[in-house]
Amino acid sequence: MIKTFNIINKVPFFFSLLLTSVTYSVYAEETVSATGYQTEDFVYKAQNPLSPIYSIPLKYTYHGGADNGGVSIGSLQPIIPVSLGNWNMINQLSLNFIGTPGVVNGIAELPEPFPGSGVSGLGDTNFTSLFTPANSGIFSWGFGPTFVLPTDTLFSDTEDRRSRELGSGKFSVGPAVMLVTQPKPWTLGLNVKQIWSVFGNDSRHEVSQMVLQPFVNYNLSDGWYMVSDMDMIANWNHDNSQQWTVPVGGGVGKLFTLGKNAINTRLEGYYNPVRPDQSPEWSANLSLQFLFVD
Repeated sequence: MIKTFNIINKVPFFFSLLLTSVTYSVYAEETVSATGYQTEDFVYKAQNPLSPIYSIPLKYTYHGGADNGGVSIGSLQPIIPVSLGNWNMINQLSLNFIGTPGVVNGIAELPEPFPGSGVSGLGDTNFTSLFTPANSGIFSWGFGPTFVLPTDTLFSDTEDRRSRELGSGKFSVGPAVMLVTQPKPWTLGLNVKQIWSVFGNDSRHEVSQMVLQPFVNYNLSDGWYMVSDMDMIANWNHDNSQQWTVPVGGGVGKLFTLGKNAINTRLEGYYNPVRPDQSPEWSANLSLQFLFVD
């Protein structure tokens, strides 16, 4: 019998943080007025990953319907912009805390899953730097390198070999490109990343993975908006019929102003009509993005 993994028992603090943040954001919107920054301004900044604004996104994703069980991923993704004269460098670090029941394909954070009976801990770490013109109007573009660091680590003192289930075991690198346009009330964009493994554990499979991420936002009033943010994944080392994961779906978002700062919240759900064997049928995610203005 396959042991079902439940990350809720392993990482309860993540859900507590999400609940506390949502409660606080609702209260803050009722008691604090935005000074100098309107909700609409913040919405468009939050929806453009190339905006030179400090933010800390927190995201919880559950991938369900796979043969071996569900995969839970909690991500901490600080965005740190750096001014370089007429250019900005937008840096994003992504720490991924993963709970997996064993081999589950078709997930960006686990490009080459390793056989096992289930484990939880820190997965691979992603770092991307995008160079973008400082003054780009309603159309923004950026390019730069993306890296994957094999930082997979168990949250327990059981044998180290089990930590292989949490990552690729490889240092990988490749290019990243992003395009964003914002003709009101829309935000439309495309983010493309391709990574190839360079070195690492010789017993692990090589990595050649592309993530194609089109995103669409339609803005309503009072900080509400509709969103579709689909991670299309291609693992090129797999057979043709096993390469692609293609989701369809979307969700709703709401931005709350906190004086000169803001919290952006999103709830989304997706179904995977195209997927490899042993992959999830669907996914759902909740995200909070804390935005800070100097």
